Amino acid sequence: MITRHLLSFAGLGLVLLATHPSPSRAAEPVRIGVAAPLSGPSEILGRQIVAGAEAGTAADRSITVADTACSAAGGAAAANRLVEARAEVAIGFLCTSALEAALPILSAAAIPVLDVGVRAERILDRREREGWLVWRLAPASGAEAAAIAAYVRAHWAASPFAIVEDGSAYGRDLADTVRNLLEESGLRPAFVDNYRPAEEKQFGLARRIGQSGVIRVLAFGTRSDVAILARDAAATKLDLEIVGGESLVDARGNDVELPAGIVALAPGFDVDWVPTEAPPADEGYARLARIATEIAVAGVNQVKGSERSLVEVLSAETFETFAGPVRFDARHAADIAPFRAYRWTGERFEAIGGS
Repeated sequence: MITRHLLSFAGLGLVLLATHPSPSRAAEPVRIGVAAPLSGPSEILGRQIVAGAEAGTAADRSITVADTACSAAGGAAAANRLVEARAEVAIGFLCTSALEAALPILSAAAIPVLDVGVRAERILDRREREGWLVWRLAPASGAEAAAIAAYVRAHWAASPFAIVEDGSAYGRDLADTVRNLLEESGLRPAFVDNYRPAEEKQFGLARRIGQSGVIRVLAFGTRSDVAILARDAAATKLDLEIVGGESLVDARGNDVELPAGIVALAPGFDVDWVPTEAPPADEGYARLARIATEIAVAGVNQVKGSERSLVEVLSAETFETFAGPVRFDARHAADIAPFRAYRWTGERFEAIGGS
């Protein structure tokens, strides 16, 4: 199947030659390209990717870093930068627009991409149609909603619950998807509402929830907005049990902190951290980038002295990483970051056993 997809490239022979290094290159370090947003609002997460890449198998690789700026223009510019640097593998990417713009350029240059942040299923769909050289380490697009629905089934199946969301594309889509998944299981929310985001107070929403008689709430929005809702609910003597998605592990956006006990469903990054500019190399997106770098180095080293291409190695082999073995499925996806439930202690998120 892989060969059939690659036939869409006019330069198939060049692709295969580029992934078979000559003996003179055997001792050279593996050239890794790191594409991440290093400007704009996602810079902190981009720095995590760079930190993870720098931590991965430092002895036998060199790194070229390119800023994607989380835009299509930035993605194309980053791809051209990595082509100029003669990268053998590219890792990173957080934003779909940047990855979609970069993939045709990198694939034409026979540079495989290990995606650590983009979840859109259309990337893998287009890979199959257009022969893009992309392998996904990021969680699947529906994983967050599925994990939240599973949590409700396990913990709230016999209790009334509410769903509230902030009207954003993220909040509304997540709420709708979770609601549909739960209704398929015969579970319907007792109360559904939305609220205006980025408000200083949420007493109106808190009162409406209180009037509904529900104390268990799925709240989809930013960490700041959920913190304000919890604060204002407590001020009205309403003790809510709040569960949200991975947006709750974002950096705090105001002076209002989450109260202890709030639960977030987030990818299995061992989320006991608060995002910073200097993350530990085994947490957050640094964790996925480190895994990607180790796979990239191992894959290129396996190609040296063999008759296989890097495309064949990435598609067929199991790679040992610091986080355990990783293998890509037929769609070039690896489920290495399953969502889990984490409870906020007042200082950090800690994994809930058995979640």
